Amino acid sequence: MRKRRVFKIVVLAVMAFFAFLSSLCFVRERTSYDTFVPSASYSYTVRLSDYDSSLLGTKMDAPVFVFDSGIKGADVFIMGGTHPNESGGILSAIIIMENIELESGRVFVLPVANMSAYLNTLPGYGYPEYYTLQTEWGEKSFKVGSRVASPLDQWPDPPFYVHYPSAQRLSYEEARNINRTFPGRRNGSPLERASNAIMTLLEKEGIDYAFDLHEASVTYPVNLDIVAPEISFDIAYLSALMLEEKGISLRVEATSSSNKGYTHSEWARVDGVHPFLIEVPTPFIDRTPGAMTGKMIVSGKDEFLYKVAEYGYSGVDYPEDGISISERVAIHVATIDKCLEIAGQFNPDNAIEIKLPSYEEIKEKGVGSFLHEDKEGNYLILK
Repeated sequence: MRKRRVFKIVVLAVMAFFAFLSSLCFVRERTSYDTFVPSASYSYTVRLSDYDSSLLGTKMDAPVFVFDSGIKGADVFIMGGTHPNESGGILSAIIIMENIELESGRVFVLPVANMSAYLNTLPGYGYPEYYTLQTEWGEKSFKVGSRVASPLDQWPDPPFYVHYPSAQRLSYEEARNINRTFPGRRNGSPLERASNAIMTLLEKEGIDYAFDLHEASVTYPVNLDIVAPEISFDIAYLSALMLEEKGISLRVEATSSSNKGYTHSEWARVDGVHPFLIEVPTPFIDRTPGAMTGKMIVSGKDEFLYKVAEYGYSGVDYPEDGISISERVAIHVATIDKCLEIAGQFNPDNAIEIKLPSYEEIKEKGVGSFLHEDKEGNYLILK
């Protein structure tokens, strides 16, 4: 009897030890944030709670970093982290914030739209906690989040999600997917309130051009795309034609009337806003790849998906060497740059003078070359 009791105590102690180790990982994920070194064009920071005060103190109250030239020009909004497991969107926003040069106009950058999902991960899918890039001054790691908000911040899930105001019914988990909750509402769920805050920002700040940066699975049909509503379609189409000359082949897809709650459809509700959603391919969020590692996020390479592509089941041309994060960020940045250039030609009285790293530079040097070293006092936190 005594031996059995000792055995039970030992087993409980071992279980408690591993539970403690797991809790450390959980706490680290919920309390750690990426950093960046803003360019000289950085002006100030606002928060989503400045546009919807009910978000103050919640996990959805994300920072928005403002780059203001002080000279009249177009107002631009750039958003990453709609789905924080799509690492290229957040990293593209960071690369822009670290390297932007602005001569006229303003740029608002929301690097993480769904902050709760950014502070969440999916160990059940084998997600890593972070991925690491090589830079000219050493290594820098970035968080890997989830597609949807943590149930700790929005619970319980409904039996099915009813989109406001269309009343369209969607899967229950879409209640925690911010790209299904626009235009949002002030008295709604945390994600609906965050969506409302973003809509209010677009309206209050007089945003002219708004970009939502995504990555799509290699097998997803909407990929290497600019998705745009009617108001933005001509700009998107001409931009895609011009990008073709750089070797960037993008399709342009018109927003469907059935797309309820999406940024590219709902942002167009705000007078004067030209929305664009940009999709670039990554193997990390497919359901048929090998090990889900930080290395895969960086290299964009997976042998299983290459075989899938060989048999014609991929949504894009997927090479054996993969599609690296440098390539994905380069496409995001180049597409934003070209859309703003074409928009300025359409409306020269309200153009923006902006300089971003070129597609060729990012591809040749690697995305790590455009990250600046964090030193005491020179960086900001995505918190």
